[in-house]
This record gives sequence, C-alpha cells and structure tokens, in this order.
Amino acid sequence: MLLRLRYASRGWFKIPATCFFPAPDVDSACIVLSRRAEPLLPAALHEAFRRIVKRGFSQRRKMMFKLLKQDWPEGTLRRGFEQAGLAPQTRAEEVSLEQFARLTETIAS
Repeated sequence: MLLRLRYASRGWFKIPATCFFPAPDVDSACIVLSRRAEPLLPAALHEAFRRIVKRGFSQRRKMMFKLLKQDWPEGTLRRGFEQAGLAPQTRAEEVSLEQFARLTETIAS
C-alpha cells in the first residue's frame, strides 16, 4: 500500500531484482493502467488501428510512411500524416497513442 501511494502519481514503480529468488538479471516494474472514460476510436476502426500499429512496428528502424504504403495509397497517407502532425520520416516508436488514433481516423475512413 505504501508503494502504491508513494508512486501512484507516476503510474509505475520499479521492483528491484533483489525482490525475487533467484534474482533475475533485470529489474521489473509495476504499472497502473486506467480505462479511458470514452474510447479513443470507434469500434469500427479498431481493426484498422491494429493493422497500422502492427505494420508500423513490423520492421525496426524503418520509416512508418514507407511501411504503410504497402496497405494504403500514398496520397491518403500524406493527408493522414499531415492531420496527425507527423513527418513522413517518422518511426513508429516516436508516435504517441493519440497520433496513431488520428492517423487511423484519417486513412481508414
């Protein structure tokens, strides 16, 4: 309970390897997940969102725009990236959840 109150403002806290036996070679973390009051996207766009995120992370160190061109026309992608505030050179690990949602709304509708 003390850890929860102490770290609740951050939403996560580390658990050192010494808390486990045998001690692993890495530290662990506990995170707090909170459900949104309103969904970020309508249910009809969930599959498109999944496809965009999966494709975006499918190849390390590749620009997301080039990866998504396999599934969507270039003009649609340019409009979507502009609406989401993303440069064509952006990699998936640089994109926020909200930007992924905005990109999905634009290119999947």
